[in-house]
Amino acid sequence: MNTILVTGATGSQGNPVARRLVEAGHRVRVLTRAPERAAPLAALGAEVVRGDLDDAPALREAVRGADGVFLHVPFFTPSPTDGPRYAHHVVDAAREEGVRLLVWNASGEIPPARGGNPAFDARIDVLETIEGSGVPYVVLQPTAYMENFLGPWTREELARDGTFAYPTPLAVRMQWLATEDLGAFAAHAFAHPELANLNLKVCGPERLDGEEVAERFSRALGRPVRFRAMPPAEFGEKLDAVFPGMGRGAAAGYELAYRQPERMSSHVDLAETLRVMPVRLTSLEEWARAHAAAFAPAPEGAPG
Repeated sequence: MNTILVTGATGSQGNPVARRLVEAGHRVRVLTRAPERAAPLAALGAEVVRGDLDDAPALREAVRGADGVFLHVPFFTPSPTDGPRYAHHVVDAAREEGVRLLVWNASGEIPPARGGNPAFDARIDVLETIEGSGVPYVVLQPTAYMENFLGPWTREELARDGTFAYPTPLAVRMQWLATEDLGAFAAHAFAHPELANLNLKVCGPERLDGEEVAERFSRALGRPVRFRAMPPAEFGEKLDAVFPGMGRGAAAGYELAYRQPERMSSHVDLAETLRVMPVRLTSLEEWARAHAAAFAPAPEGAPG
């Protein structure tokens, strides 16, 4: 690959991809509505292009001359039809411009069939668009991200009183993935276009329940951390404070974890994943050490 367009490069999932590609020696072009937010990437040598996923002509211009495209569409959008429409614009431009490889970060597992939740069913719509386009592709289905713990719904309570709170019961076991490792998987895909057409679930190196996550935080932060299974309704309220209108749907999704914990757990064959894409993975303890400052208690007397 030579020139690669990265969408979503100013966000937590796309930024590590752009950086990894720059480090690998690719010419990286990033599409953003706010070029000033891409200044750190520009400083690394990336080309910054102003544009919007809902602006088909601007997308066509951004894709022109690119050998590869990294596709990331936001999960939280005003309408569940937004994501598939954005993806359709990108895929159309990639096909028309003869892109050699499109890598899509599905931002989670793609359900095997439509189940009535528009947010998750939208992933099926995007997959069908990609598969029917004729553009060579690699689809990455990540498990839940460690960066979810940086949200105020988890971070604030952990910093305040050493409680790791998350809206899943103890019976749920997840293979938490660092977004940096998602970047490594994407960079590996662009370095190996012969992997097309691949649809792969990617995950972190451990399968942990809530108490085991708390134990990793304890070791990383050097202080006791305990687990609290947060009620989904409480999580929905906290999420709404950050992403208005998204809490109810998210809470409904996590209610499934309490009814069917094994279904909510992740079951990725890590050995097969690493056979196909042999990248170095980040343990949760390593990740927590790197982000220790985010979970530090507020100084005495500081507003809490």
